Amino acid sequence: MTVSHYFSCKMGGTSLFFWITLVISVIGSNAAGEFSILHSPESLRFSGSSKTEESLLKEIFSASLGLSVEENADWKGLTIVDPFNTPEAVVEVYIDGVSSLGDTTGLKTKDFPLTVDEYEPDTYDAVRHRIKQRFTNGGNNLVNIRLSDPDDLASVSNVFGEIVPPKFTKQTYQYLKVDKNTEEDYLFLYELEVLKSLTAKIKAGAVSADNIIDFYNIRFRSLHSLSDFHGPNSMQTKEAKTLLAHALRDLSNAFEKAYVGSVLVVAVTTDVAHTRRTVRAAPEFRADNLFEDDNYTADYAAIFNIILWFSVVFAFALVAIVYAIMDMDPGRDSIIYRMTSTRMKKDN
Repeated sequence: MTVSHYFSCKMGGTSLFFWITLVISVIGSNAAGEFSILHSPESLRFSGSSKTEESLLKEIFSASLGLSVEENADWKGLTIVDPFNTPEAVVEVYIDGVSSLGDTTGLKTKDFPLTVDEYEPDTYDAVRHRIKQRFTNGGNNLVNIRLSDPDDLASVSNVFGEIVPPKFTKQTYQYLKVDKNTEEDYLFLYELEVLKSLTAKIKAGAVSADNIIDFYNIRFRSLHSLSDFHGPNSMQTKEAKTLLAHALRDLSNAFEKAYVGSVLVVAVTTDVAHTRRTVRAAPEFRADNLFEDDNYTADYAAIFNIILWFSVVFAFALVAIVYAIMDMDPGRDSIIYRMTSTRMKKDN
């Protein structure tokens, strides 16, 4: 449940503020993740190992693309080596529910610790808005896709072509089971096959460099439920992370070839699950409302803060006014207040 969902709950104002404060404090103190660079062009240099915040990812991507940024970031991990040759595309693969893919997957990346300071980041909406402001004539590939959602797959058919839902063969895995009775494994393997299909489309020439910047946000959501079901240190989770790492490497290579190296490919892992913790089924046998809608505008955070702090100030102001009226001396005020006293004071 995101913070915005609390507004729909039937609770008093005091309880509402308490729960919002509690959720934000828990996220800020416990949530962690990793910002991993799979491929970076020569015009960008990622160095050091300094921690960054999830709320700054939109600024990192915007700066990488040569767009204007709206916040002054103290993060020193990115250096723009050649501002006249910035990448033509940024690809972000967002992996819910795990803080890291681990070192045992064999995936070669440049990793930075990530502080999760936003429960539902607005990275895609913010970058998309800035790209549209720069390129008013359009023509940019702006893709936001959840691999488990057939509607999302259909919505990007104009970019990648038709992505047919996978049909599993008799391929066997060491620990994972291609079995609908093990829904966590099945949904993970479903998203993995969709990711592979997406990679195949890119290799076939679905996208290419055209001197117009593009942004791709790909959401992989099923690793969280699989890790919860089997355990974060189980052999099933380790195998799943390895399979996903290999798929990410192939995806990065495909984008690198399609854009002739002029692309930034990153993976973002967080242990804050942006989905409910209940088990989801794959599209062939899913229940209604497989995933909650988590699309927010770039102004969501600003609007939320305006409403929150205005309500706080208004509540304190109201309390102060009430106490001031209670302490007023009716003998020193107008006839309206003197009429409320038990004994009217007569004018001399």
